[in-house]
Amino acid sequence: MLTAVMILLVVFSNAAGDVFLTKGMKQVGDVSAIGMVELAATMRRILCNGNFLLGVLCLAVSFFSFLAVLSWANLSFVVPATAIVYVVTVLGAKFFLGEKVDRLRWGGTLLICFGVALVCLPHDMSLSLPMLVRPARLFFGALTIASVCYYLVCILAAERFFSQKPGQEAASGSCGPISVLVPLCGADFRAYQNYASLCSQNYPKFEILFGVADPEDSSLPVVQRLQADFPEVPIQLVIGGDQIGPNPKVNVLHNTLSRASYDTLLMLDSDIRVGPDFIATISAELSNGGGGLVTCLYRAGEAPGLPSKLEAAGISSEFAPGVLVAQMGGTISFAFGASIAVTRKALEAIGGFPAIAPYLADDYMLGNLVRKAGFPVRLSRCVVETVLSRLTARGFFSHQLRWARGIRACSPWGHTGSIITNGTALSFLYFAFSGFSRFGLLVFAAVVAMRLCMAWMVGVRHLGDKILARNLLLVPLRDFLSLFIWASALFGRQVEWRGKLFRLEKDGRFTPQ
Repeated sequence: MLTAVMILLVVFSNAAGDVFLTKGMKQVGDVSAIGMVELAATMRRILCNGNFLLGVLCLAVSFFSFLAVLSWANLSFVVPATAIVYVVTVLGAKFFLGEKVDRLRWGGTLLICFGVALVCLPHDMSLSLPMLVRPARLFFGALTIASVCYYLVCILAAERFFSQKPGQEAASGSCGPISVLVPLCGADFRAYQNYASLCSQNYPKFEILFGVADPEDSSLPVVQRLQADFPEVPIQLVIGGDQIGPNPKVNVLHNTLSRASYDTLLMLDSDIRVGPDFIATISAELSNGGGGLVTCLYRAGEAPGLPSKLEAAGISSEFAPGVLVAQMGGTISFAFGASIAVTRKALEAIGGFPAIAPYLADDYMLGNLVRKAGFPVRLSRCVVETVLSRLTARGFFSHQLRWARGIRACSPWGHTGSIITNGTALSFLYFAFSGFSRFGLLVFAAVVAMRLCMAWMVGVRHLGDKILARNLLLVPLRDFLSLFIWASALFGRQVEWRGKLFRLEKDGRFTPQ
């Protein structure tokens, strides 16, 4: 057992060292053509690069671990066994450095895996099914334990975050004027009700700007009806087809911004419905937090059909808990398109909307860049509603895959770690690899109960998700689907958005195909 642990330490520290060294040298730049004059300056840049130093440290750990295992194991076993480092390095190069790995290289990687498996067979043991199943059982058992711990942390994070009730800050907050920007692309499900909720705010001074790219957009009659029904609210319809990047939503926001009158901007997706005190609450939080950016969690308001209900279940029982855990760890550095309040000063500091127009996950990047620019990014205690339209099974899968691949491109470590959110599926795999034993069944049942408890505590109790309350038993099914989508996101860079195909790049940028 100790030999196996030490070999894994050699392998993963060696692969991590190679990845960090490569990332560091990419940051330093090409050194193939430097002269003697630039040599000292280049060496100083290399030695001061954090990724380079981390890579050296990892390789040192690998080297001394290799020496340690050689002190008791046979060289003819250790060297071939540690050759699996080539496999781990290829995976690191693809998922963390964004390198392209063709089928031939994948084939060679699989051959290395097979060869290492043969070399690692003990002399007195032949290849057998139980021998192959045992490592898988241990692997899924470890992930299952991690999932249970994660669910407990989610409950704690929600209890801590919502211990202060929404609206406590509103009385002392600023009531400055706000420009509300809503990008439209076709009339959404329950469009009038969604937009009308914005027009019925208990707030002294605000304007609403609806932006569209197409002068024949089907949402235009809805906006015109709003203008007639709410004459006391300044409502503008901004039509513009100018493009600053491949992201159509950001293009519309950019065109709409030119007509905004105020320095506090509130952006909402067109399928969002809010309460009458929404603007007052989020304005107070933005003001009391020193400006910057404030973003909101959301729950499903309506979800007709099974695929829509599965998507709704994922919002409150999978997405929101992860955000709350990140919030408990300190401050967040991302935002959600459902609702984002940002000061014009912070937006201009990052270069405006052109800075996020090349990205698929524009909301994530907006929060990320605002945070990097030195402005606070906060999570509001106000929860808004997204009104889901009736989805097909294909539409559900396409949307979830686009979301998962976007996360993987922007935050590969975050996507990797999110596997533990699917505890139901992981515990079932442990149950299966334990030979469908009684103990495995007990573990599976306990994890399902824990999963449902977390979903209820976070989604129903704190987010107030009535749809989740009525469809709680869909959460375990959603876990199985989420694990499949998580795995699918590891391979391929093509995403579909509004009927068009795009290719994702390694840093989250995307281009039309």
